[in-house]
Amino acid sequence: MKSVTITIGVVGFSQNQFDKNAAREIIRAYYEKLAEEHGDKNIEIVSGYTNTGVPQIAYELADEFGFITVGFSAKQALRVRSGLYPVQKKILKGERFGDESQDFVRYINRLLRVGGGKQSRHETQLFKELHCNHQNLTKLLEEHEVDWYGR
Repeated sequence: MKSVTITIGVVGFSQNQFDKNAAREIIRAYYEKLAEEHGDKNIEIVSGYTNTGVPQIAYELADEFGFITVGFSAKQALRVRSGLYPVQKKILKGERFGDESQDFVRYINRLLRVGGGKQSRHETQLFKELHCNHQNLTKLLEEHEVDWYGR
């Protein structure tokens, strides 16, 4: 059994009007590097629990790589039309989306942002503030933009 766990937060668009192929390529490349560098550790992929957008892609690829999937959200996620991704571990904090943000960024060791709206960018900023004294923030945080097709 692996004794060390790395927790990777993945945030981004939670609706589907974005370049999913580009997002999938970004996440796959990140996971390949992660598996190569940390294959001797447990790897948890932590995202918004919903079965849509970047969280869905993050979880599908995590399953493909054999990573542990963690749904981290507010109770509001239980009522979304897209449904919930069948994650291995669930963490619910607060009632409404955004209530969980502080706890989410404290739970994770690293963060990958792929596009995203207000909440994703807010959580990225919280992560930066939490780790501002870390010598190598660039090793902990990766940010990518993808095309948004919605309004």
